[in-house]
Amino acid sequence: MRKILIAGASGFIGHALIDKLLQEEDIEIVGLSRNQKTSHHPRLSWMVCDLFSLKDISDAMVGCETAYYLVHSMLPSASLSQGTFYDFDLIMADNFVRAAKTHQLKHIIYLGGMIPVATDLSWHLKSRLEVEETFRTSSISTTALRAGLILGPHGSSFTILERLIRRLPIMICPTWTKTLSQPIALKDIINALQRVLGDEKIQGKIYDVGGPEIITYQGLIIKAGQQIKKSSRLITLNIIPLGLSRFWVSLVTGVPKKLVYPLVLSLRYQMLATEDHKWPYPEDLKTSLDEALKLALTGDKKEAFKGHVPEEKDVRSIQRLVLPPERNAEWVATEYFNWLPTFLSTLVRVLVEGNRCTFYLFDPSIKLLILEKSPERSSSDRQLLYIVGGILSGKQGRGRLEFREVLDHKYVMAAIHEFRPALPWFIYKWTQALMHLVVMKAFGEHLKWHVISDKKVIV
Repeated sequence: MRKILIAGASGFIGHALIDKLLQEEDIEIVGLSRNQKTSHHPRLSWMVCDLFSLKDISDAMVGCETAYYLVHSMLPSASLSQGTFYDFDLIMADNFVRAAKTHQLKHIIYLGGMIPVATDLSWHLKSRLEVEETFRTSSISTTALRAGLILGPHGSSFTILERLIRRLPIMICPTWTKTLSQPIALKDIINALQRVLGDEKIQGKIYDVGGPEIITYQGLIIKAGQQIKKSSRLITLNIIPLGLSRFWVSLVTGVPKKLVYPLVLSLRYQMLATEDHKWPYPEDLKTSLDEALKLALTGDKKEAFKGHVPEEKDVRSIQRLVLPPERNAEWVATEYFNWLPTFLSTLVRVLVEGNRCTFYLFDPSIKLLILEKSPERSSSDRQLLYIVGGILSGKQGRGRLEFREVLDHKYVMAAIHEFRPALPWFIYKWTQALMHLVVMKAFGEHLKWHVISDKKVIV
């Protein structure tokens, strides 16, 4: 019996993949979800897992030999999220790789996005590449499937398109609606994902998976409208700024702008499969565009775009910092606590005693925050400190601060996870939360100074 892990199992692709894989009698599936789910199938079990938690992923990966990674979230994962979606994605992927190495996972199958030939990629597409790079530069064999628009009833991009068609009799179309794309049916993506699992000849490579037809987004709007017997008059205006069009799309569809904005910024690129990364089994990708649209538009409609709804007010704050040459995360953490008293000397002081770090105001008895390093879960490339007390800290569950190296030592991520403040929420957001951003911005500049200094020494 092969034990397979699926990250992103509760999404529309994950559900379809589970249904397909359970048709094979020698597969046992572990599905990861942020929320508690119940399985009625003897070979499917669900585990509650926060992908920002290395421990959660590691616990779920026990006994697995292959893992699917279908995660790409652009919605907030906390009551207050400070940082960019691409930094959030990068930490989750890095957690996944670290856990995979610990459990000697044999194979990762990653579903990413098609990458156009361009030097100024949007951050949405750069993020897909960064996640792919995180997997492929590890010691774990990784197969990357790159897809454009996936035509499925719960897909975020397709749902946006469908809502525009249903709600607008007349559409003022910006220039990006004339961009060529190669949309693919959900069932064809599932065919490819399933084949990679059992065919060793195609594993460890990169593939573009696109449908059999190339079409503009305007053409796709017309075809989709024909399927639901609703025609929209399209008027192209080349003068519409990209910023205005993404605001307009969010307003009309009701989809959160944090999801719409990155997607729309990527639509100006052609998403076409290349010969260099051609899928070797064309029979897997043969569903016609009309049939794919019909299946997507008539499929079961479930809730979408809810994201994670925290039970209590919690905070996630992630900043990407440059990592000076020949330094590591352990050095960065030490440098942070050495630098901070100088930067905040008139307000806050820091006392480091063994594994405990205390932030205090004027006198050590006025403890603002107390952090405790976890030696057993820290290493030279990742330092983990739990938030264990202080008058600015509410009742913590797993509130923590970490410094970790990512992307083959290019950067270090400073991240706070699941922190619950003691201050009233409104006051916290406009005082302590903003102060944290100021401090991390200044510390980032301090690390850049080290980079410049190191270069001068080398010269």
